[in-house]
Amino acid sequence: MTDTPDRSLGARLFGWAKRADGHADPGRSGPPVGTKVLAKLLAALTHREAPVVADLGPVVGSNVSFLGEQLGCKLRVEDLYADIDRLTREQALDAMPAFLERRFAFEPESLDAVLCWDVLDYLDKPAATVLGKQVVQWVKPGGVVLCFFSTVAAPAPVYTRYVIADTDHLIYRTSPATHGKRTVYQNRDFDRLFPGLSVTESFLLLNKTREVLLRKKAAAPARA
Repeated sequence: MTDTPDRSLGARLFGWAKRADGHADPGRSGPPVGTKVLAKLLAALTHREAPVVADLGPVVGSNVSFLGEQLGCKLRVEDLYADIDRLTREQALDAMPAFLERRFAFEPESLDAVLCWDVLDYLDKPAATVLGKQVVQWVKPGGVVLCFFSTVAAPAPVYTRYVIADTDHLIYRTSPATHGKRTVYQNRDFDRLFPGLSVTESFLLLNKTREVLLRKKAAAPARA
């Protein structure tokens, strides 16, 4: 397809994402939304050799391609949203903290980055605390964690799949969920969720989403 002058940036980016996924959009997608934190995450990983990144969201083919091309990374996808749906249908959400304790097999300090997206919004605080502490353990010194937090209550039963259109834009692709977002976090909660990490970037978007990048302190240089 040849772009014409009247094709908007949004239409071109949306089309790119659809083509890169290799299939038609299974959910509802809006226009590209600006992101300020993704470029910061990429910059933090650029100089790491073959970084290992964990994605706690569902598989998005175009994201796998984009991150592979940009970082040469190894991406491990762990769809936690599917687990939330399953436990909700089984009316077993109270078991979520114990489930999270045994859900993952990452070794301590084995990851250069974790993409949490907005998964913490769908957890109660006890479960979010368990997940946050594990994330802190997985991340290497100097590693980073990306999170999105809604600043307003969002009870609609909808998930958002974040499709990377380019370094500065995401496409929000929504799909039905078994329940809406359960928790609205305040800035002071970030330190409690991720003890040992520091917020290095925080951006409040017009859509009431706070994008946050956290970093684990780099290891001290070895003495000569």
